[in-house]
Amino acid sequence: MQKTPNTETSVKLWIDYLESEGLAPDTVAAYARDIKHLTTRYALAFPTEYSQQHLRFTLGQLHGEGIQPRSLARMRSAWRNFFNWLSEQYQTGYNPAIGVHPPHGNYPDPKILSIEQTERLLNQPVDPHDPIALRDQAIFELLYSSGLRLAEIIALDVQAIAEADYQSKAWINLEDNEVEIQTKEQRQRTVPIGSKAIQAIQAWLQQRHQLLSPELLSDPSIDYDRFAALFLGARGQRISPRVIQKQLQLRAQSVGIQQPVYPHRLRNSFANHLLESSQDVRGVQQLLGHANISSTQSLSQLNPEQLAQFMQLHPRHKKSSDSDTES
Repeated sequence: MQKTPNTETSVKLWIDYLESEGLAPDTVAAYARDIKHLTTRYALAFPTEYSQQHLRFTLGQLHGEGIQPRSLARMRSAWRNFFNWLSEQYQTGYNPAIGVHPPHGNYPDPKILSIEQTERLLNQPVDPHDPIALRDQAIFELLYSSGLRLAEIIALDVQAIAEADYQSKAWINLEDNEVEIQTKEQRQRTVPIGSKAIQAIQAWLQQRHQLLSPELLSDPSIDYDRFAALFLGARGQRISPRVIQKQLQLRAQSVGIQQPVYPHRLRNSFANHLLESSQDVRGVQQLLGHANISSTQSLSQLNPEQLAQFMQLHPRHKKSSDSDTES
């Protein structure tokens, strides 16, 4: 079996092959442009490193830039042709374009926010004495900085609690700047928390007690679920999905973002922006908690220290030189 050449060489050899097959010069040029859209956005060393996620994110980004569905479908066809040729020539047995469906008719709106939109959303000034505003800021920062699911945000406790009638399913660990999540398979997933989110959570925790009754603060056993919950509703109960969705949409409208902004859109934006800066699909999939991704099943998991270093590439994890907090 021949060793697969690097991406640049592989593309050149593929273009040479197309020319040798007698394709029209304009067709060959179009194929070259189409593959370049992928390889310039994700400049991976070897073509076997590309995954379905790389292809899907590229299609989404190009659609967001105004590329029409017909052009996107042609582009996906060119990518499939390239990886088919690569598989035949070097017996890779892998084509990430398979399963990446071309758009039909009206391609759906991109499911991500731009970095500029995200910064506008999260940099909105917050009243440091308003517990609801501080709570919302902490939720939004955590959604984007750690890519958590909405259900995971709701399940978070202020700390791990193990009582006869209550067991924490997820909690924050500010000492190690991490979120700990107990999965359905009884495995524990650890996700780093960025500096901006930590600041927002700390500001919220200073005001959180205002939403809890004095009776519950003095006797947690009255209702451990309320006492433990990191994020509370206005009446002191564990926050509901509807409240988070409503507050996020209100924030988006207040900063001039016209498209709907749902919690899952922040999760998708987290993944996209981190993949853009890192080009490491393994780390992104692990942080998202995807246990069975065909393109990464054979890759080893990153340990907590590696994850923390990896997350430094996230836009909201980079240390800021100013002392301003989001609250």
